[in-house]
Amino acid sequence: MAERKGKGGAKRRLPETRNLAGTKSKDAGQKKPLKSDRAGARDRCASPCGLTLDVLAGAVEGVMIAEKESKKIRYVNESICKMLGYDAEELLKLTIRAIHPAQNLPDVLNDFDAQSRGEIPIAVSIPCLRKNGSVFWADISTVRLKFDRTPCIVGFFSDVSERKAARDAGEEAEALFSSVFNTVPDILGIQDIHHGIIRYNESGYRFLNTDAESVRGKKCYELIGRDGPCDRCATSETYLTKKPARLEKFVESLGVWLDVRSYPILDHDGNLKGIVEHLRDITREKRVEEEMVKSEKLASLAILSGGIAHDFNNLLGGIYGYLEMARTASQNPEVNGYLDSTLKTMNRARGLTQQLLTFAKGGSPVRKTASLDGFLRETTTFALSGSSISCTLDIADGLHACAFDANQMGQVIDNILINAQQAMPMGGTIFVSAGNVTIREGDVHALPAGRYVRISIRDKGVGIPSEILGRIFDPFFTTKQKGSGLGLATSYSIVKQHNGRIEVESEPGMGSTFHIFLPASEPVASASGAKPADAQQNTGRILIMDDEEVVRGMIAAMLQHHGYDTVLAAEGTQALRLFDENIVNGTPFLAVILDLTIRGGMGGKETVLEIRKRDPDIPVFVASGYAEDAVVSRPREYGFTDSIAKPFTRKALIEILCKYL
Repeated sequence: MAERKGKGGAKRRLPETRNLAGTKSKDAGQKKPLKSDRAGARDRCASPCGLTLDVLAGAVEGVMIAEKESKKIRYVNESICKMLGYDAEELLKLTIRAIHPAQNLPDVLNDFDAQSRGEIPIAVSIPCLRKNGSVFWADISTVRLKFDRTPCIVGFFSDVSERKAARDAGEEAEALFSSVFNTVPDILGIQDIHHGIIRYNESGYRFLNTDAESVRGKKCYELIGRDGPCDRCATSETYLTKKPARLEKFVESLGVWLDVRSYPILDHDGNLKGIVEHLRDITREKRVEEEMVKSEKLASLAILSGGIAHDFNNLLGGIYGYLEMARTASQNPEVNGYLDSTLKTMNRARGLTQQLLTFAKGGSPVRKTASLDGFLRETTTFALSGSSISCTLDIADGLHACAFDANQMGQVIDNILINAQQAMPMGGTIFVSAGNVTIREGDVHALPAGRYVRISIRDKGVGIPSEILGRIFDPFFTTKQKGSGLGLATSYSIVKQHNGRIEVESEPGMGSTFHIFLPASEPVASASGAKPADAQQNTGRILIMDDEEVVRGMIAAMLQHHGYDTVLAAEGTQALRLFDENIVNGTPFLAVILDLTIRGGMGGKETVLEIRKRDPDIPVFVASGYAEDAVVSRPREYGFTDSIAKPFTRKALIEILCKYL
């Protein structure tokens, strides 16, 4: 019994009851009449263990007392009943397992046990299962106590469903933003108003070779090795103007070109809160742009060089033809020696003009089947004449014949020999070899299986560094101050058009070796009993069309030397008129030779179509300095019988006529 002093110091006894902890309190000994279960449950809800205060029962928060070990519910107030949709007596028959979704129970029970040990004071966003199966979310703070001497937990439930929904919506929005932010392949960054980095997307971290932790607290310019903002800075402009800005800049420390765009982040009052920076690596585009500019310049140069080379080739043809005829007519050995040397030099000049025309026009090679032996000896001797470089030739016996364009392949050999000379500025020896090889399917040369001729050109120069070895055939790539980067690229293209392959192996300080693989061809058998062209005498009239008077005269002189009559025309319209007149007069032409390109008039391609309407069978030959033109390489597709490349020899001209007449 508890005692309390009354007036005058007298003591009186108070009735005892039990509080929530199970200790005695006043009125504990008073007996009350029994009530129905429902009424009793209501009383337990309102006044557990005889507690007279309605503190827990009237609380706005849901209150529940559950045993620590069994998880059995011992007390609920009206608020928790409403939250869960149960009557009090229904809840007092359950354990806490029944008021949480099954899939969340493991986590819920872990939190319950942790709270019962006093490890966490509040469990946040706990899913609670209503009687009707719906779920709400609650923060549950707890107090440990003993209820009728049984260890229990008092849980105070606060419904936070709206807060959680808002938080989940925010998290979903953040997840969506991050997904989009990180999916963009360009570099995106967010900065504060002092150039401080807030975050980059994944592309940004990859580009900068860093991560979020490493850039935290840094300024954007610090990532590229600067102490302050860049001289030209899009974000700085946006800071000043609060408007988007854009510029292109080369970042020297990274070796890249960037397209930089910046956009302001403004609040509702128009105050700048940050910057969105959009970076795109445009290094490749810049290189393509530079190459396009270079290509446009080269195209302009090609037009100029093509025109000059064509005119020069026509004049060269006239000079070449007359020199050859002079050589034929001369009986003076000394003069003949001079003429022979001049003709060889003219052959090289012819090759140079063909290189200019190839550069100007491109196109397919005009191939002839022959042995490479004499070609290699003549080409290497001429290319290295007058230099301090010697050449050692090793040509295998029985070398297969190949179908090749001598002018184009001469250009390939020249380009490689020039590189070899430049690699040995103090002089030395270049080794040139040629032999037969058989390539099987799947060999490293990536060529179809078959027979090939391999030409190898080896020097003992400085060699090629491994880091650039794979780029030496790229157009415009050069390590020389005055180089165009076209020599090896052109060589690669020419060999490829011959259905071959060019490869290189090199070691710095040890020299380089270029290997050229050309498909082998069956040798062309000479016609038995064929009469040499020089020995043939012919009759008949041949129409010659060329816009250069010297060329017309030279071709006419060659043909007249062999007994032909000639009629000359300067362009297609005149040629067709003469063609028609000779048919009317009963003196049709035996053959026609047409120049391909006529300035200011009808050219050979148009003229032959009109001739074929008049006579489908007459031999018509195209003669052009553009040896790489498709008409020259595939004359029958355009209505011609055959083609001959300027400048040509008298022998070549008569041979082609004898072949078809």
